[in-house]
Amino acid sequence: MKKLVKNKNVIIAILCLTIIVLSIGFTLIALKLKERESKNKIYDVSIVRIQEGTAIKGGETLPAGTSKIENNGKTAEFEFKLNNPKDTLTYIITVKNNGNLKAKIDGLSESPDYLNSNLQANMILPVIINHNDITNQELNPGEEINLTISIEFTSNGLPMEKIIPYKISILSSCLE
Repeated sequence: MKKLVKNKNVIIAILCLTIIVLSIGFTLIALKLKERESKNKIYDVSIVRIQEGTAIKGGETLPAGTSKIENNGKTAEFEFKLNNPKDTLTYIITVKNNGNLKAKIDGLSESPDYLNSNLQANMILPVIINHNDITNQELNPGEEINLTISIEFTSNGLPMEKIIPYKISILSSCLE
């Protein structure tokens, strides 16, 4: 009788250990599957290209500018050089959804903020900077959108060299 009870206890202990080992194994497999699933989802909205558009000279010297992409494709940095009234520059920034998740442009962060801050805008007068509004635009995977920036030396200023620094960053979020 004692032997039978002892055998039952050993069998129960082995079954309990088996259940514990199986539950640990299933947990590890679930973690691996979740990790693999998240690796396949990519969220990446960034600036892929900056093209110089038109350059219109209002005097003898052609306006010029430099541009570069910074911050892992999130920021475009510029330096504009205008000299005469009616000098105009345009730049086309291409923003692309390089990931495989749908994304939304939440806003644009400008530094200095010449569009919304009167103090900053007055510092560069008679030059005015404008751009099209791409806020709230949704981008499907692989889709691109253009942000066009225009810099104009207004016609009511005197000829003078104006060097203007400008940065614009893309703020976006994932919709999935």
